[in-house]
Amino acid sequence: MIPRMAVFYTRTQAVDENKSKKQVFLASYGPSLHKVGIKRKHLCCGFSVENKITSCQLKMDIISFPNEVLCQILLYNNIEISDLHHLMLTCHRFHNLIRNSNEIWRQKFMIRWPRLYNDLRNTENEMQWLEMVALRLKMVKDVEKALENFSAVSYPIGQPPIKLMDKLILGDSSFVLSSQFVEDELLELIYHPTDMMNENLTSKFYANQTLGYVRRCRLQNMWQKFKAKPESEISLLEGAVLISQWGQIDQEHLTSLSEVETILEGIAQKVRQLADMKRDALDAKTAAEDPRTVRKILNCLNQVLYEEMGFQGNKDDYYAHNNSYIDKVLQTRRGIPITLCIIYHEVAKRLGIQCEPVSFPQHFLLRWREHPHREAADSYTFIDAFNNGASHQPRSCPALIGQPRPNIHREAYSAVPADQVFQRMVNNLIQCSRVHDDRPDSRRDDQRLRNQLHFSRLACVISPGQTPSVVAYAELCAFLGVQLEEAIQLLLSDEFSDEWTRVDFEPGHWERVRQITYTKCARKLSEQQSQTKNTAACHRPSSMRYAVGLVMRYSVGEELLRRTYTCVIVSWDAKCQASDEWISRMTRNLIRGRDQPFYYVLTEDGNAGYVAEDHLELHPGGAIINHADVGLHFEYFDGRRYIPNAAKRAEYPEDEAVALSLIEQ
Repeated sequence: MIPRMAVFYTRTQAVDENKSKKQVFLASYGPSLHKVGIKRKHLCCGFSVENKITSCQLKMDIISFPNEVLCQILLYNNIEISDLHHLMLTCHRFHNLIRNSNEIWRQKFMIRWPRLYNDLRNTENEMQWLEMVALRLKMVKDVEKALENFSAVSYPIGQPPIKLMDKLILGDSSFVLSSQFVEDELLELIYHPTDMMNENLTSKFYANQTLGYVRRCRLQNMWQKFKAKPESEISLLEGAVLISQWGQIDQEHLTSLSEVETILEGIAQKVRQLADMKRDALDAKTAAEDPRTVRKILNCLNQVLYEEMGFQGNKDDYYAHNNSYIDKVLQTRRGIPITLCIIYHEVAKRLGIQCEPVSFPQHFLLRWREHPHREAADSYTFIDAFNNGASHQPRSCPALIGQPRPNIHREAYSAVPADQVFQRMVNNLIQCSRVHDDRPDSRRDDQRLRNQLHFSRLACVISPGQTPSVVAYAELCAFLGVQLEEAIQLLLSDEFSDEWTRVDFEPGHWERVRQITYTKCARKLSEQQSQTKNTAACHRPSSMRYAVGLVMRYSVGEELLRRTYTCVIVSWDAKCQASDEWISRMTRNLIRGRDQPFYYVLTEDGNAGYVAEDHLELHPGGAIINHADVGLHFEYFDGRRYIPNAAKRAEYPEDEAVALSLIEQ
């Protein structure tokens, strides 16, 4: 171990250090290393331990090195945490040196967990990095154990109880960073598995479930802190970034506020350069007080944003979710009115220009007071960021949405608080989830409903206590059978307000609706809990041809319109158990009709189906099925079939032998 570490350090001088540092090291410590057979040329190119020296020789000499040299050697990247642990056991000197060197442990933490390190290094308190390393390594075992337990108590529903996830997240209550460490380990399991060929699909499935919950909790806390700020400190940009993070909650990296601010500052700098503000000594105060100067700067802003950078309204794919994510709009330079207005607003603010958000019907706008000598709305110029920053007077705004002027109320021209902007953004995302069905991630009705549910939950976070939002979210939870515990917690909350009470509803209407929805959610949750506790073994009838875990081809449709999908069997019924209406519609062209085995399958396009045996044939070579629920049922893919996890094997104990016999034929 020790010789290897010394050699690693010699290599780093050629790879990781600049020339001047290498020369200093060679001058100071080259002679000592040369005594034990490490020649000057070896310091630059590395060598095999067996070439010149023995472990004993090197050990004796390395102990004579000053602590400064030993620390530099131990900082080398290829010396891992386990190496340090073993070295600490060799003698008191190494034990004390390594244990007391905060810099060594900081470096090792940074190399092993760079994402988490970036989060921790910005904290105010000085970190004890040895302690952080120990806690992070402990989290590996804690998360692994928790995920195994989730599978045992959650099958076949696949939703870990909130109390178990909270127990994992909170961990040791004295360790306030526990949730960050849990999130980092979950990300490692999902996006950076140590062994891609033997990846545990069940652990990854529950890691995804837990990550979603962890991040929802974290973002909800961030929203609460954000909304608690004084009105004057509420930033449109910060809220837009939080909405973007919520919408992309399943992504490995969530774009931060600072990253977005850096991009916007770069755009503002381009505008400054174009306007040559420094030469003309134009500062923010001058710009704000002189409408003619502001107009010139806005013209420069329009040129940079729309002509040079190519920002524009995404008319071809208006209902894509990415149009509502501020980081994606900055990346693709395509968006909808509200996100383009926020970008325009933020760049203008950095140039000293005050624009206000206007929640105009069907078309979000900004307004700027170009004519302060005029009264009321006539003093404002309205900016259409969706259409190249075009300027409009109040009388021309209705034409943007094809409405006559009398149809638009005066309130539509007023500036709105940030809270209303965020509510409109979330409503847009809910609407996108309802109508946008021409993209790969939005084809399934089930997926569209889950997207609606996800953003309905965000609506409850942004505007807590509003009964219609909570009821809409809870109704979706009951229908889909997901997040029921969270829905029940919201329905039982005492934070409900009466501001949504409308005159066309009789007194107590929303309270009754809330109680009805609560009953639905509670009943559904009780059914699921009963399922997880009472999973019975299914014994195969002799008529059953296929087995759980087999990769199949599924053909459907008439001869000329026939389509074939690749799928995997997750369960079966000896005879069709669907409703009579479904049976009459779906089995009329089957020779055996309903009197044959039916199989539940997960298909390659993300769908799930209930398929007659006559429509299935064994896939000749096996295939990977990219479906979110594969890990709920299966632990591994062996190249031909999916290996059921422990819960699935207990439910279908006889299927494994059948599956093996079929693929070996």
